[in-house]
Amino acid sequence: MRICFLGDGSSIHIKRWLYYFQEKGHQVHLITFSDVKLENIEVHKIGEFDINQDGGNWRYILKAGEVKKIIKKINPDVVNAHYVTSYGFIAALTGFKNLVISAWGSDILVAPKRNIVYKLITKFALDRAKLITSDSDFMSEETRKLTKVRTITVPMGVEKGLCSLERKDENKEIKILSLRTVNKNSNIDIIVKAFSKILKNIKDKNIKLIITNDGPEMDNIKNLINELQIQDRVEIRGFISREELLNLLITSQVFVSILDSDSTSVTLLEAMACGVLPIVSDLPANKQWIEEKVNGIILKELKEEELYTAIKLCIEDNNLKDNAEGLNRDIILKKAIWEDNMAVVEKEYEQIYSI
Repeated sequence: MRICFLGDGSSIHIKRWLYYFQEKGHQVHLITFSDVKLENIEVHKIGEFDINQDGGNWRYILKAGEVKKIIKKINPDVVNAHYVTSYGFIAALTGFKNLVISAWGSDILVAPKRNIVYKLITKFALDRAKLITSDSDFMSEETRKLTKVRTITVPMGVEKGLCSLERKDENKEIKILSLRTVNKNSNIDIIVKAFSKILKNIKDKNIKLIITNDGPEMDNIKNLINELQIQDRVEIRGFISREELLNLLITSQVFVSILDSDSTSVTLLEAMACGVLPIVSDLPANKQWIEEKVNGIILKELKEEELYTAIKLCIEDNNLKDNAEGLNRDIILKKAIWEDNMAVVEKEYEQIYSI
């Protein structure tokens, strides 16, 4: 098949989709506002700006004509646009018939609730697709409230090999991981404050907080770390390589992801696959994967004291950690293997093309 994707070319998730289908022998194109070069992928850059998920992107609408011309030239069998309210909307404006739209989270869970304009944009895009994919059951349910177009749940998943990686817990160091974007939605400040309290109350263990990724709140987080005088126990890694990530996952004990709004998090699935005990916020997408005090901790309230108690339990309860490790790897093997889930998408593409 000839498949044309629309999406943020700098996103690791988009790249995973592109290379899965390219390695399967399909001809893959990407239309994007991002300035990227990808090996063996034909990239068609449009515009001179990047799309901001927080809004203010009206200029991309002016590129619908150009996108339509590119799609006509490519003559793809299927177009798959990622993120409903930006690339999904512009793909819908082109009128291409074999359109698949992939929802990512806030484009369904947040954007339509901002105002009537966003709701209309979302509904317009969804209604013009032949198929919609989402990565959590809850998001699929919310999508079905907006459109009658067939919607399927396809978690992005993780590579099967992660479930067989050997953990390295030899030393006495306890690592707590924060791997999410450093913005207000991720509540990294609560993680830092709870960690500071952990250091004050558990003094007989070598405990470290590791923050990866970046975002608009990074300066505020660094200032908070300095104010709490815990900079010697916090590592800020920024963006890290895949090799560094895997090393962190097999040497860390606790993974914290406490977003206000979220769909299925790939980093959560990776942590589960690698035997890291997860602490997550009380969201439907998280409860699809985590059962309270069985294979992780679900915070009922996003408060410093609540998170402190959860981290303390994860550090001190060896039975919880040991049981969760086996349970989580089984869950991932059954429901969240990347190759298996992308094979489902590939089959859906073939059915759309053959109609």
